[in-house]
Amino acid sequence: MPIYHPDRDLLEKIIKKVKSQKFSGKIEIIKVEKGLGLAASMNYGIKKAKSPIVVTLHQDCLPSSNLWLRNLVEPFKEKEVVCSVSKVHLPFDFWNKFDSVAKILSSKEQKIITPAMDEKGCAYKKTVLLKLRLFDDKNYRTAGEDLDMYLKLKKSGKIAYPNAEVLHFHKHTWKNRINKELQLANSQGALTAIHKEMKGRYAGFFKALPILGYPLFIFSINPQKLGISLSILALPLYLLVNLIYSYGFWKGFLMKKQTI
Repeated sequence: MPIYHPDRDLLEKIIKKVKSQKFSGKIEIIKVEKGLGLAASMNYGIKKAKSPIVVTLHQDCLPSSNLWLRNLVEPFKEKEVVCSVSKVHLPFDFWNKFDSVAKILSSKEQKIITPAMDEKGCAYKKTVLLKLRLFDDKNYRTAGEDLDMYLKLKKSGKIAYPNAEVLHFHKHTWKNRINKELQLANSQGALTAIHKEMKGRYAGFFKALPILGYPLFIFSINPQKLGISLSILALPLYLLVNLIYSYGFWKGFLMKKQTI
């Protein structure tokens, strides 16, 4: 568990939930609170882990049931499985308390998502991670390392998506969400430069064009979820996000690493 300025009450609840898992194997919890950055913190914990299967769990992700861990590691009975991924659910009641800007920009996450591989609650074969030289903490400090690892893992074996879910309690404000959009764009630019085979690469270039890429942001507006007033507010907001995205993306693309 990479730890950085956590909600201590939530963290305690998560650890208690992990300890209460109905799991026959031994559970070792490694909390990394060294301010190393997300990728480097995970690498530190992976190296310390003693078991052949290692799990990354973010400090704001609560297992949804006491069967979470058992279900997450079950796919490793198949020899070719190298990674197992949890579904991620941003609860509606939690999301609904965000400010207007944060609600708009995180609205696409307010559902049960099956990510390709985003570390929020994922299990891996340690030997495979070591063979791949762990998460790339040189080019991606706090974003992008997950997709980078996914692209490597899928070449190494099978990635499983079992009936395992974590509840994501990441509190967004307008300020930290705008910063996050910039950071994600920056890492996306780096990924696009490094992984030339990445799916959707050319659409990413178009999205990163100032003004011209704006329509792609408009498509993410969900009036049914946001309502009329927030949907109207989203129109100028996404123009700003398009410009922010353009700056972050091209800086990451030209530098070939996450720099923001």
